[in-house]
Order: sequence, then structure tokens, then C-alpha cells
Amino acid sequence: MKLDVKNKLAGILVPVFALRHTDDLGIGDTTAMAKAVEFCARHQIGVLQVLPINETGGDNSPYNAISSIALDPALLTVSTESIPGLTATDFDALATPELLAELRTGPINYPQLKKLKTDLLRKAFQNFSKNELQAGTKIAQDFENFRKENDAWLPEFTLFRTIVDEHDGNTSWPTWQKRFSTYAQARESAADNDLRNRFEEQQTFWSFVQWIAWTQWGEVKSLADKKGVSLMGDLPFGVSRYSADVWAHPDLFDLKWSCGAPPETYFQGDLFVQKWGQNWGMPYYKWTAHKAEDYKWWKQRIHYVTKLFPYYRIDHVLGFFRVYAFPWLPERNWEFLELTEEQAKELTGGDLPQFLPRDDETAKSAAKNCNEGKALLKMLMSASGQSGIVAEDLGIVPDYVRPLLQKLGIAGFVIPIFERIEEDKSFKPKDTLPELGLATYGTHDHMPIARFYDDLVTWWHSPDGGDQGWLEIQRLMTFLDIKTDDPPKHLTPELHAVFLRTLLETPCWLTVLMITDLLGTSQRFNEPGSSGGSNWSQRLAKPLDDYEVDPLFAGKIKTFQELIQETHRIPKAQKKVAAVK
Repeated sequence: MKLDVKNKLAGILVPVFALRHTDDLGIGDTTAMAKAVEFCARHQIGVLQVLPINETGGDNSPYNAISSIALDPALLTVSTESIPGLTATDFDALATPELLAELRTGPINYPQLKKLKTDLLRKAFQNFSKNELQAGTKIAQDFENFRKENDAWLPEFTLFRTIVDEHDGNTSWPTWQKRFSTYAQARESAADNDLRNRFEEQQTFWSFVQWIAWTQWGEVKSLADKKGVSLMGDLPFGVSRYSADVWAHPDLFDLKWSCGAPPETYFQGDLFVQKWGQNWGMPYYKWTAHKAEDYKWWKQRIHYVTKLFPYYRIDHVLGFFRVYAFPWLPERNWEFLELTEEQAKELTGGDLPQFLPRDDETAKSAAKNCNEGKALLKMLMSASGQSGIVAEDLGIVPDYVRPLLQKLGIAGFVIPIFERIEEDKSFKPKDTLPELGLATYGTHDHMPIARFYDDLVTWWHSPDGGDQGWLEIQRLMTFLDIKTDDPPKHLTPELHAVFLRTLLETPCWLTVLMITDLLGTSQRFNEPGSSGGSNWSQRLAKPLDDYEVDPLFAGKIKTFQELIQETHRIPKAQKKVAAVK
């Protein structure tokens, strides 16, 4: 699946949690993913892109996972047909009609649904242990084989997960009892007579959950392969500070620093972001330590990503060259909001947010950052085998990054509304966009085109917009090749179709639409800078199958398929499937 720019493709991006099907438990799951694969195959969509699917922590962010490998139990299909050992009696006792109706209404209720799925999985495990493990059946042997094959990471994670349960779901390992504060201490403590049996049982349970997860996602991958749809995963640059990885391998992370992004005018979620930047909380990497072990942790991580995904996206690839880091954790942001730089230095002992390992201010430092980033990306490419890599190269991008990605054969991101000609701020013509690129109107971090266009029209008609608002909308009309002195006042079906056509007619190897941009809706799944409980919790209004027959959306889906055909973006694999039929 290495990138082949001559084999052009079209795709959609859908967060798994946002999907629906009739029998889900209040969140998208592997069954919904299988239905999304079928949806893509029916409409000749070649790539189905998702956000990270690793287990999340308390903020529910896919980009702040508590493991670089363990998959999220919340995204599992939990039913009597899909989970060994789960009986109808146990399911009905826990998943009452009243609870299911509540979970399926409104945004995702993470605490409730996680508890429900975990309780159901525990019931299944109890029966599985009694009826399969003790009897040594074939399915029990499959489970034991999984444990052996994943021995490099599973014991660490399951011990971590067991201790999280001991602390009522608290993943902040620095606040744990001292006997569990390091992996070495926790292993020794778990061997004590008073804990051994309970911990062994709980570790076996969490191994059971991961076995189910990797089995279900493997089935999704097999279906996608059969249908000629390529899955695209997501590899975040960082992992949660409060993850099993950092807890078990603290020597690989510099906990003094907290990774983030510099102040940027595009995202103004709050006053802190405007002044200081985004403080994500992820620890900085001790790259010398990673190199000393020949990047074992990274290679293991890539191995598991590529087991499921023929393509994967590197989130924040800029971090491999240099990363903006804070000398304080996000929970202290409020202390610095109104401080001057000098006052902030006094509070931190002399440090300010800065680029690590160095900035790009001199040619020498920029060259060093470029060379070090190149070496890391080549390592990732080597570990990825035949899987293709796409790099999210957005934000404040050093001049050397995109030429290097092109040279390495890694596709970067192309967002036409950000691609401007410096002299007059006009949009770059679509036929000048790079062939080795993923073209999209927005990632999960950006507003949908419906909201983008509404905001642009509002600016055009506002007293403050004036000539600048009119000029900007004229720039957009020129890019879309629409000749009019009276642009639409909202995103009409006709204008929406032009947006789709323009994107698919770019030379870019892959064009991807957020599912909301395909449907022409203004829903957002992520609000950058937001820390409220509503983030990462929005779902589609109905299953994808229902959108196909809805008069408001069926035409848009049909138009997308017709454009895929017109722009010759039908995947070769689907042509082969059709030929066999």
C-alpha cells in the first residue's frame, strides 16, 4: 500500500465514536465501522480514515491515550453474538431498555457507557473463565496465544489498567500509592500474597478485553480488504503523560516539559491559547534514550498501527523536527494567563515556552532540526513496511519540512483555503497543488465548509467586513471557478457540489472529506481549546445507511460518487472486486 500518486483515490474521515447503528450502546463501535466500510464500497470510496482508536483517559481525547497500543474498549461491539461468554441474561440485566434509550439520545455519555461496557465484559469474562479457560478449549487456546504473542506490551498495560481500577479510575500515576508509583515497584507489590490472586485475575481480564478488541478490529480490517477499502489510522505524535507507556518507561520521557503548539491566530479558543499557545500536557521525548535502544518503543508502536491500517496519518509531524514545549503542566495554565514573560520566568525558575530541542531562528539550528527529523521519519518509514504514511504538516511549518516530505515520498496535507499566493492572498489555483498530497477542506480540528462559508458570508455583510469581506468571498469564487457578482448567501446544494468537484479535480493523490463536509452539515466533533465535557462526544444524527435514502443527503452522496468516477479515483482493489463479481 505504499503511496502511488498515479493511483488517485477519494476518501472520507469519520470518527468511530460518531458512527451509529441500530443496536449500538451509545457510541460508534466496530459494527458501525463495518457498516461504514460497506458504505464506502457501495459508493466507490477508496479510503476510510478514522481518528486514533487507542484507549482514552478522562478527557476522552483520542489524542491523549493511556496506551500507545491498547485499543479502546468503548469502541467494541458488546453483544451476545460478539463477546465470548456474554449471555442474554447478563446483557438484559445490565443493558436495560431504559438505559439504552438514554445512552442513544444526545451526546455520548462516556461515564455511563464505559461502565456499562466494562460491566458486560466482566460478566463475559467470568463465564469465559469458568467454561473455557478451565476446560482448555480451542477458543481458550486462541486467547492464550494472543497473550503470548503480545507479551512485549500486554503485561505492562494490564498491570497499569488493574492499578487504575484500584484507584477508582484515576490514571494519574504520580498520585497513586507509593508501592504502585513505578512499574518495578508495582510488579513487586503485585506479587505479594494479599494482592497476587486479585491482580492476576484482573490482569487476565484486561488481557481478555484486548484480545476481543484486536480480534474485532482485525475483522474490520479483513472486511475492508475484501471490499477494496483501505483503512487509514492515526498516529499521534505524543502519548498521555498519565499513560501506561510513561509509567512503565519513564526513562524515555522528559517529564519537565509539556508538549503543545505556539500561539496561532487561526485557533483562538481562549485567552491563554492566544497569549501562550496550546499546552497539550504530553511529555517531551528523550530522543537520546530512544536512539540508545534503537527506537524499540517507536518500532513496536508502528508494528501495531500497521497491523490494522494500510495507511496512517502522523498527527503533528512537526514535532519530529522540533516541538513547542511548556515548562508547566496544563492544570497550571491559569497561573500564567495574566503574567508577563519576566513574571513567568520567576515562577518557572527561568524557563519560558520554547521550541525543543531548539528553534529554527538560525540556518544552523534549522539544518540540525531538519536532519534529526529526517532520521526519525526514515526510521518510521522503515518500520512501516508496505503501509503508506501521510503527515499532518499544518500550523507554523518550517520552510524545510514540506520539501523534505516530498523527497521522502510522504504525502503532506493540502487545505485549499489555507494555500495562498503571498502577494495578493488569493487562493492557489487547484491545478498547482502538489500531486503527493492529501487534499481536504479540513481535519477534525477545523470547521466544516458549511460553517466556514456561513462565517465568510457573515463577514461580507457585517459592518466590519466591508471591502475585505467582499474581496475574500471573491477570492473563493475565483478558486471555485464561479463567475458571479451575487454569490450565494448560504451553502446551497449547487455550491456544495462545486466545493466537492473542485477538491476532487486537484492533482492530489488523495482527497478526503470529513463526513460532515460530504453531508454539508455544520456539526463539529472537536472544538480546539475546549475542555468541556461535550468535546469528542458529538455523533451523527443517524446511521450512514439512513443518509443514503434521506432526500436531504442522498443527492450529495450520489454526486460524490459520480465525481469519484469522473475524476478517475475509483480504487484498483474495488475494480478487481467488481470484475470478480
